[in-house]
Amino acid sequence: MIYNDGKSGFLTTIIGPMFSEKSGELIKRCKQAEKYQNKKVVVYKPILDNRYSEDEVVSRIGLRINAHRLNQNLSEEDLAGKVYDLCKDADMVGFDEAQFFSEEIVEIVRNLVGMGKEVIVDGLNLDYLGRPFGSMGNLLLFSDEIITKNAFCKCCGRPAMYTQRLIDGKPDTGTEGGLVLIGDTESYEPRCRLCYESDLFKIH
Repeated sequence: MIYNDGKSGFLTTIIGPMFSEKSGELIKRCKQAEKYQNKKVVVYKPILDNRYSEDEVVSRIGLRINAHRLNQNLSEEDLAGKVYDLCKDADMVGFDEAQFFSEEIVEIVRNLVGMGKEVIVDGLNLDYLGRPFGSMGNLLLFSDEIITKNAFCKCCGRPAMYTQRLIDGKPDTGTEGGLVLIGDTESYEPRCRLCYESDLFKIH
């Protein structure tokens, strides 16, 4: 684990498929910073993700931390009020499920790092079609530390890097549906490279 030296901003980005405890890693690091480093921590989550709580980030193994909700389409109001003003006294700022935020999330994160904040972001590496999701790729480019989390393939138990969307229990391999579908085990499962199915990767 790499730690910020406290003299400059620092960006940690956590990526992986669903069910890999990305949010758990973010929560753990934020709580460690609060308890052992006496840091003031502010955490944000997208307003559309209310699977477990409206005002907390919650991991599947039960870790949780209070969070402020932000619209996915970040506006000037979000930038000035809900983020910069609220974070001005914070030492660490966390963003959960960052793939859902509009591209302005990259500007926000870079500005916070420029203000000397320690920023920690988590998000899906790939969408259900196996493509880079949202602004996660751009955030990786500016990261001081990158943490890759793997889940376990639902089919064979191998390390999983893909998220398979399911429709009526069968893989959704096409592009007909919308990109964002909030769900859990009823709609998604982790898959390894061998077991993942997508029309985009078929060899013709």
